[in-house]
Amino acid sequence: MEIKIVKQRPQSITADVLAMPVFEGQDLSLEFKELDSKLGGSLVEMKEKAELKGKAGELHLVNTLGKLPVRYLAVFGMGKTEKFGPDELRKSVGELSRALSKQSFKTIAIWLGELTLGTDVLAEIAAGGAMMGSYRFRKYFTSGNENGVIDEIKLVLGEKADLAKASQGLIKGQIVADAVCSARDLINEPSSNMTPTDLADFARRLAESTGLACEIFNETQLLEKGMGGVLGVGQGSCQAPKFIVLKYTGRDSDELDMAYIGKAITFDSGGISLKPWDKMWEMKSDMSGGAAVITAMGAIAKLKPAVNIMGIVPATENMPSGCAIKPGDILRMASGKTVEIHSTDAEGRLILADALDYACKQGAKQMVDVATLTGACSRIFGSACSGGFTNDDEFYAKVVSAAKQAGECIWQLPTFDEYKEMIKSDVADIKNVGGPVAGASTAALFLEEFVGNRPWVHLDIAGTAYLDKDNGHQVKGGSGASVATLISLALNIAK
Repeated sequence: MEIKIVKQRPQSITADVLAMPVFEGQDLSLEFKELDSKLGGSLVEMKEKAELKGKAGELHLVNTLGKLPVRYLAVFGMGKTEKFGPDELRKSVGELSRALSKQSFKTIAIWLGELTLGTDVLAEIAAGGAMMGSYRFRKYFTSGNENGVIDEIKLVLGEKADLAKASQGLIKGQIVADAVCSARDLINEPSSNMTPTDLADFARRLAESTGLACEIFNETQLLEKGMGGVLGVGQGSCQAPKFIVLKYTGRDSDELDMAYIGKAITFDSGGISLKPWDKMWEMKSDMSGGAAVITAMGAIAKLKPAVNIMGIVPATENMPSGCAIKPGDILRMASGKTVEIHSTDAEGRLILADALDYACKQGAKQMVDVATLTGACSRIFGSACSGGFTNDDEFYAKVVSAAKQAGECIWQLPTFDEYKEMIKSDVADIKNVGGPVAGASTAALFLEEFVGNRPWVHLDIAGTAYLDKDNGHQVKGGSGASVATLISLALNIAK
């Protein structure tokens, strides 16, 4: 999809469709009325009869019958003006682009000239919303693969718009959205084609194309580093585990400003503690945190902020076999801590523990981990937002601010001292589950055992990583949750 910025009056635009925004409870603009006059005033009449309300998600498609340079006029609702902002624009344009792509339109123009956001913000948000909203994973369809693919989108700005600022916003919006869509591609792949080796190969290719430093540790190297968590989880699978390290150097210093850690269980059967069959197919998405970190690192390398960041992704399958870890086993982690296994289906925290310890040993000043960690978190929030945990309120506030800028929701959950008692073991330093209650919090407290005294935020994306329906710029399937947040945080830290 090619996205262009143009300064033009909507009356002279050529495209298959010209999309015009309408706000709820507001009069139609002069530009809109001028267009409608050429169509006989039908849209003004619809507005007067309350058939056209302007509510968010509302869409009316009108054939121009050759009376305008475009074939169709699409009127899309933006909701109430007092609620309008970047999030509403992103969702509305996402919904619009998806609806129009399903109609097989190839060229779309979107009039943005009367929206009250900065020129750069308009271009960034509209471009990102269009790319994410029209995303479709069609790789394995044997026919009709090109159906519904938009060739060109024109973002039409007013005649006084600053094209230089708009171009900057467009570039950023495309880079971020491309990273989100790349993460979705990785998540939507069947696990047979997204093994730990496949994910590592993708990371290596991304590093080569963006200038990131890349190191992939194999099983022998993991053994040398004492990474008992990664090795323990992976020992039940015939697919060898990989430990992916990407590094972006944006300033002339040996200091490591931040580390991103992403869980990548490329398929999670639950191991010996086997999951129920009915939703197990979805466990191909248990590498969503790793996908987020890898693709975010690629985008950061393109945007070039003045910050040094390391992306760390432990990747393995969690499978049952005669070689798999068993409940009651004890693993020694890279940090030296011992962990008693009560459930092999609480495996993500085991591989993250080794990755967090590695980040500490590399000198990371602060850390964010992203993981589809607990069903408990998804039961609390559903798909509305991700859970957030921290040992440092000041750093957590920075992550939340970045998430808001990115249009993602995080809500903090507690890590009370009382919960720490729940992960104590009778035979090892700690155990990997805390019992049937407060599961999201006890999982976070398990991870906190491996972060030292560094500022740390844990994002549990179990409910937001894989969606069961389209909504605004979000689509059914892999969502790319937290990609935009990680990018936004890197840009903010660099300021």
